[in-house]
Amino acid sequence: MDIWVPLLSDRLESPNFEFITEFIGGKCVIQKDYLDDVNSTKQAGWIIHVYFRPEQFEDRPFIADVAFRCGTQRREVMSVLIKNDSLLGFMRIKEKTGRLIVAARIRKLLCELDLSKPSGSRQFIVQNFENQVKEGLIFYVNLSKLNQYGGDLFKKWQTIEDVQNISTTTELMENKMIEALMEATAKYDDLIVLRHSFHMLIQIAQKFRMHKLMRAVEEFLSETKLMSWDEKILLALQYRMSLLYVQVQRKYLLTQWNILCRIQRLYITNYANQSQNSSNPYDLIHKNLVQMLMMTDENICIG
Repeated sequence: MDIWVPLLSDRLESPNFEFITEFIGGKCVIQKDYLDDVNSTKQAGWIIHVYFRPEQFEDRPFIADVAFRCGTQRREVMSVLIKNDSLLGFMRIKEKTGRLIVAARIRKLLCELDLSKPSGSRQFIVQNFENQVKEGLIFYVNLSKLNQYGGDLFKKWQTIEDVQNISTTTELMENKMIEALMEATAKYDDLIVLRHSFHMLIQIAQKFRMHKLMRAVEEFLSETKLMSWDEKILLALQYRMSLLYVQVQRKYLLTQWNILCRIQRLYITNYANQSQNSSNPYDLIHKNLVQMLMMTDENICIG
């Protein structure tokens, strides 16, 4: 299933502005438009949109990636949740001519559950403190499934049901947080991490010690093109993601010396931008971190 399917190979300057090609379970519609607004500050060029039109996969969600290539420009849009007619991704191209190549792949087929209604296996009710304001924000979940992912929160829910004999819990979480958690752990038949929710999932996984969820987030971050390697390193250090740190280190950092030098430069740049009211960026860095990375006024790696 994890195989790139070619969707288009054509010249940008060709007279065709819409292409329809076969894709797994349906068709992909590729549209190109030339933007040349003299009042716009953006450079003129092409914008390419890719849409999915299902035939066999109606009401069957899946996770897909789409990749664009034109000259020296590359763009990959990864971990897009697709259900029925959906936008797979888009790319803005500065060149006016050249070969345009578009490909896509399905990463995972999913089975979606309607958490707003109970079933034989989903009887436990989860709601949050804003439920009185936002009516209908109620989730019927399967505690046996959630307990497979581990974490203090799911254990607490199981205790509420087993010991207190209560089938409802009210969590003091924002709507967007609890919706992101339910989407990742309960809404589909598998644990998933999507591009729009991984920041919230990191916070939830750390707070409630959900190790499997954190591992899934690390796997997503190691593959995503949304971040540069230094941003990934910062996240790995901040949330103690050892797996992500090792993967980024092996892929982007060659030696231990280079690791130390690059991390030092990263921290110096990052905190220097924040030290507008301080002449010394080291004042903003925790002393233990300064010592760990050998970052002092007298000892700086510049390699």
